[in-house]
Amino acid sequence: MTDYPTRRRQRLMLMVWTLAAALAAWVVWAVRSRLSGRAARDRGWPTAPAPRTPAPVAAPTPAPAPPPPAAPPTPPAAAKPAARPSAPAAPQTRPSPTRRTKEPARARAVPTATTLPSVTADALPDGPFGPGSVPARADGSSPHPDYTIKGKTAARVFHTPVGPYYTRVRADVWFRSADDARAAGFTERAPRPRS
Repeated sequence: MTDYPTRRRQRLMLMVWTLAAALAAWVVWAVRSRLSGRAARDRGWPTAPAPRTPAPVAAPTPAPAPPPPAAPPTPPAAAKPAARPSAPAAPQTRPSPTRRTKEPARARAVPTATTLPSVTADALPDGPFGPGSVPARADGSSPHPDYTIKGKTAARVFHTPVGPYYTRVRADVWFRSADDARAAGFTERAPRPRS
């Protein structure tokens, strides 16, 4: 039977040897990594990049004076037929500066409003699946409030607002009524029977 101080001494020695072994392993690792980094530099291998220093900030440049307003157009002498409005000009892109400088805010020219005829359900063109259908927007939403039936083109099924999967489905095409969807060759999505 061993006495208590001897067992205590053995545990203490075991802890000391464990700490010494861990310290020796760390020293070996540090020396090897230092030597391998030096060998990599000697061979010409890339090492860690030097820390980047921030570029000096240039003083803000004053904004150029806005151009004078254009003179209003003079009315033509003879009445001409109304011309179709041209497409708006493409926005000009500025070259990106090499340094980031803080520029003062510039006033933007506001384009004049053009009047467009209101779009009604009857004025919408026929969609990809005949009358009563319109393609969905990019986010899957309906382009008009009269179109409430969601259609999936891959499966050729449609979902009504009272259907169980209506809120989870992202529409590819929208129909005005279930009859329009059936006429386009779509079938109603029925819930799966529970077993």
